Amino acid sequence: MADPAWVAAWSSGDRASTCRIKQLPLEVLIRIANDLMTPDLCSFRLTCRAIEQLLYVTFTNEFFTRKQFMIADISLQALIDISRSRLAPHLRHVHIGLDRFPDNFQRPLPDDEKERRFRQRYADHFSLWSTGCHRDMLVDAFKHLPNLETVVIRDYNSRKRTREGARAEWSSYGSSSIFRETGIRLNPAPSGSWSAQANFQLSSQVFALVTHALGMANPPKIKGIEVMAKMGNQLRDFAFNIPAFSEPMILPVLRRLEKLHLSINLGWRAQSAPWTQVAATAPDTMLRQFLCQCTNLKDLRINELHDSPTAMTDLLTWLAGDSDTRTNGPEAGDARAGGPSLDTLEHLSLGWMSVPVAPLIKVLRRFAPSLRGLELWKMTLVMPLPPGSDPSDPPRVMFWTDFMNQLRQIPGLDLRHIKFGALKQAYLHRPEHHVSFKNRGVEAKYTGPHWKDFVDEVTPLLDIKWPRRLTPESDDSDSDDGDDELAASILDEGASEELDDTEWAALQHFPPGMMPPAAELLFQELMAHQGPGEPEPYLEIPLDEVMQHDEDFWPW
Repeated sequence: MADPAWVAAWSSGDRASTCRIKQLPLEVLIRIANDLMTPDLCSFRLTCRAIEQLLYVTFTNEFFTRKQFMIADISLQALIDISRSRLAPHLRHVHIGLDRFPDNFQRPLPDDEKERRFRQRYADHFSLWSTGCHRDMLVDAFKHLPNLETVVIRDYNSRKRTREGARAEWSSYGSSSIFRETGIRLNPAPSGSWSAQANFQLSSQVFALVTHALGMANPPKIKGIEVMAKMGNQLRDFAFNIPAFSEPMILPVLRRLEKLHLSINLGWRAQSAPWTQVAATAPDTMLRQFLCQCTNLKDLRINELHDSPTAMTDLLTWLAGDSDTRTNGPEAGDARAGGPSLDTLEHLSLGWMSVPVAPLIKVLRRFAPSLRGLELWKMTLVMPLPPGSDPSDPPRVMFWTDFMNQLRQIPGLDLRHIKFGALKQAYLHRPEHHVSFKNRGVEAKYTGPHWKDFVDEVTPLLDIKWPRRLTPESDDSDSDDGDDELAASILDEGASEELDDTEWAALQHFPPGMMPPAAELLFQELMAHQGPGEPEPYLEIPLDEVMQHDEDFWPW
């Protein structure tokens, strides 16, 4: 049996010279630690103080530079504990998952102990939200994180926890414990088997909560707020409301922001109107007021939901500073009329929206003097049908060629990074068509000073797999190999990990850019009987017949 005094000295690090493993070069020790699962790594660190100190930097960089929590007492208390420990200076990026308890899960659990624990956890969650303690806990934590730079709100977990195996997830702290205790997995989506009437406001509530907590805590190095939503948790306009009583706290934080990534839904209470008509009440009034306060942005990303093309077009026109933009409503005056002052904007990313070419070019022209990076992802260019054209067989014109040509001619635009991916185009009230790059797949990107040469190179490669012209002689059994190649290229490029569930289902059943012949004929028949000014006809199909569950992977 080992001498107790020797064991005590060894565990305290006093006999480090006799620890053989400590004599290994640091890079070898780190390589050994990299191959360990997390529980084994923690045990290895606890073997002696010397090993713990040697692995401290790599350990904190991996596990505590960024950390994901959720709005639950068990999770927020862990965040507070970290903020009051020696790990606080290392935590620079706080991720907040939208994990939520089921609201309509009425059936009791078969296990009495799990049922008891579930009731207690749910009651704690209810009290946290009902009393406002969640904001107090966030403020407490943010105040004690001296190097906090970014707060990220997300509704899906990153699958880059490679230490635990392929596609292992970084989940919100506490969610796994609740699952082990109750057998109920918290769900970040606003829809599911247990929630027929989901709370779509949660993401907007958490966004307002975070902005107010940051305003009260005023962390000195805060630079960014990001919203990463793919499961129906896009922000509504009311999320950006800044009450008068909180302006003195929130506005200084907004004016220090350098990064703002938003996922929005402008369809809430938006009126159905032709795309050429501006609605009487703008659905983005509070968003515009919010953006006007973010005067020092360097990185702006806006993802919509293809949900309100009219509102999105009007928002881009306003961003471009167009003096003709109508800011609707009695409170639409003030700074919003001319668009925000973003003279330092260097990176612009737009995605998941359907807009014409003109407002998009106007935005780029507005920010050209400072813009150095441009990314367009899942953008759909739209255009009205030319007069006299056949609605059943509109002109087969590549809209993106016109965009590329106008992009090159913007004066003063000096990009250093440019990326296009998963592009589409469509005539108004007509099916969308997927756009790819020949021999490149659905994505094309470039980093360097010669961006115009890159645009010249990829413009001739733009390609659309047009649907077959429907004639009486058409054979429905014929297939288009080109469409299969496009689908295969999407999968090969890994872009399927960024497809939403509807697109993924469509990709599995039909070639991109095509509709089944029967559906195409029915759509044309509906369009032929549509009167002027009437809304676009649609087919009401049960969601569960077309949706397939596919957990997407996104990087941190």
